[in-house]
Parts: sequence; C-alpha cells; structure tokens
Amino acid sequence: MVKAIVIYNSRGGNTKKVAMKLAEGLEVECKNQKNIPDLKDYDLLVLGSWMIMGMVSFAGARYLRKLRKKNIDGKKVALFFTSGAPDDIHPMTENKVPKKIHEVMFEKMERRVNKNNQVTILPERFYCKGAVRTMKHGAPKEPIGHPTEEELVQAKAFGEMLKEKL
Repeated sequence: MVKAIVIYNSRGGNTKKVAMKLAEGLEVECKNQKNIPDLKDYDLLVLGSWMIMGMVSFAGARYLRKLRKKNIDGKKVALFFTSGAPDDIHPMTENKVPKKIHEVMFEKMERRVNKNNQVTILPERFYCKGAVRTMKHGAPKEPIGHPTEEELVQAKAFGEMLKEKL
C-alpha cells in the first residue's frame, strides 16, 4: 500500500479546505507547510498552494523549494492549487503558444518542486476556484463562497481517484 500525505500552503483558508478534502478522499494526514514531517517514509506527496496574479504565492513557492531538502528523491508528486482568477488564457502566453492559466501555474509549481528531476510528477492535477482578496487579510471580494460544496466534493473525489490509482 502506498503511504501518502497532503501538504498545503493557505492564506485565507480556501486551500486548506481543499487540502483537507483531498486528504479525506485519500484517507491520509494533511499538514500545512509549517508542520512538514520527515518525508522519507512517504511514497506520494500531494502538494498544494494558492496563486496570486498568475504566480505561486511567495510562501507557497518557498515551501515548495524547501521540500527538495526533505527526503523527496524518488517520490511521486500530485499537485493542486486554488486561485481567484478565472481560468482564461495566461496573458504571458497570448502571443506564443496560448496556455490556460492553470497549465502555466502547474508548470511553475512543477519547476519549484522538481528542479533536479528527483521526483515523478503525476499527470493527475486538481485546480479549484478560491476567493479573491485585495489585501493581505482583507475581506474576500467576488467570488465569495469558493470553494463551493461541489468543488469540495470534487476535491474529495480527486483524492479517492488517486487512492484507487496508486
């Protein structure tokens, strides 16, 4: 049996909600980036963060880089993120090969985690809408209510699918 863990970075609680549902579906523990255990005994790492302005959050990027020093060689990694932005064409790719925002975000996360190609990034990925905030801890603007109950059900189903597959 594969031993897995869900690790996340969350600012307003949306990514945490999604991470907890993923962990529930996988039937594994869920930790925030401040409480990462030794990862040597895990086979699968499910890693998530929130995005801001087309980039991995600063804290998310930092924890993803730090993971490279935590016994992750040879591990399988599944990625997820939340973002308040609509999943349109990423503005930096409009004049090149157009890519959706979620595609660019997953590529950025993958580069942070797998700089030296020491892990296997799984093609299974999960993206979920998060609340838009204008200030660091300000009240959310539109869309209030994300992730929705339906999105949380999808997150749990994603975890269950990973469990079945692995």
